[in-house]
Amino acid sequence: MKLIVIGDRREHLLNTLEVILKHWGYRVLVSSSPERVEAILKGMKADLLIMGSDLFPDGTPPLKNGLRKVISTRDFPLILLFNREHPDFEDLKDLADNILPVPINVFSLFQLIQGHLEKVPRRNMRLAVQLPAIISTDGESRFSEVLSLSVQGMFLKNSSRLRKGTQVQVLFPLLGMKKEMEVAGRVCYQIAPGVENNFLEGIGLEFFNLTKEDTRLLEIFIEKCFRGEMEEEVPPKSCLSPGDESLIDFKLKKSA
Repeated sequence: MKLIVIGDRREHLLNTLEVILKHWGYRVLVSSSPERVEAILKGMKADLLIMGSDLFPDGTPPLKNGLRKVISTRDFPLILLFNREHPDFEDLKDLADNILPVPINVFSLFQLIQGHLEKVPRRNMRLAVQLPAIISTDGESRFSEVLSLSVQGMFLKNSSRLRKGTQVQVLFPLLGMKKEMEVAGRVCYQIAPGVENNFLEGIGLEFFNLTKEDTRLLEIFIEKCFRGEMEEEVPPKSCLSPGDESLIDFKLKKSA
């Protein structure tokens, strides 16, 4: 499991990022101490460092010699969480592979994490769901279930053998929004049941000919689902608590 190290003085931001990144399947170590971050990086093999420009107390050098040496000679990427209200630490900026403004857009964070840590990065965040669906092709309709969803496609539990490239129509509800969506999809892969996948059988679809209205409805639904998952998992005094919410932005951006 890949290791992400996070250093920042804002405990509520650390708590929320830790939960989000663990939710995405990574091992995460967090600290609000520059010395502790340095010790972690020296003692363990990190795959990614996320560091806040607020990690260092006001009036202290942005990078102490020990941590600077570790970061300067690193073999892992560095994402800098840059607070516009914080002093402009040019030496931090020069060392960073990416700069992510605070408030953090969680979908932009997802893209950066995927780009740095995954061999085949996903462009869009795919959420696990359980939605009833009706799939139609060649004049026949059958019940199915949507198990994951993004703004570009979905994975459906399905026992029918559909060849790659087959076009289908899928009707499914946007639970909690009192709306239904009917989308056109193209089969891009099929999973056969086996021990390695717990005998799951289904197809992956990519959407095509989505209208702007349908795309926006999907975006809103995904935002609501992801935020709901995080509100269930994030501990008290996190960024999702009243008053702290502004440090994490859960709204999709067009660039994400």
